[in-house]
Amino acid sequence: MNTYKLVAALTVIAGFCAPALAADGYRPQNDAQRNYKACTSDFMSQGVKLIRPFCGSLPSRPVFPDYEQARTSRLSLAELDSYAVKLHQFSQQVDHYQTCVNQRVMADGSLSNETLNYAACADQWAVDQKGKSAEEWTLSCFGQIDGEQKVFTDEEYHQRQQHCVNPAR
Repeated sequence: MNTYKLVAALTVIAGFCAPALAADGYRPQNDAQRNYKACTSDFMSQGVKLIRPFCGSLPSRPVFPDYEQARTSRLSLAELDSYAVKLHQFSQQVDHYQTCVNQRVMADGSLSNETLNYAACADQWAVDQKGKSAEEWTLSCFGQIDGEQKVFTDEEYHQRQQHCVNPAR
């Protein structure tokens, strides 16, 4: 069961991150892009500050109850759905931010390689924020399922898990 939850959480994270990169026509142009996990937190922070005049700021990540909070507080399906909406809205904001970074900043051939590296780190930071949010929402969802004091049929349980992996948009 725990292995299934981990696989499901990783699937959600990959599902949120991969399409945005492919949709933006992502092509590595500099060091940070070639080695996408090359950015330290300092570089990411500097990159976010550097591109703020071009792309604005990404809002804070939505806060979701952790697995234990969702399980013990018996989070309702309506509450869970409201969290899914917040996740979707944040995901769209990240996509917009990444599009700006890739099309306005990274596409500018007049910028220095160092500036492009910082911009790539800001893009990585946005991807990380999106992934963390998806992971936290998935854990909340699984906590809600496990917190219900009823026995599910296999079909009901599978449908609920699918909701956790593919939230309604």
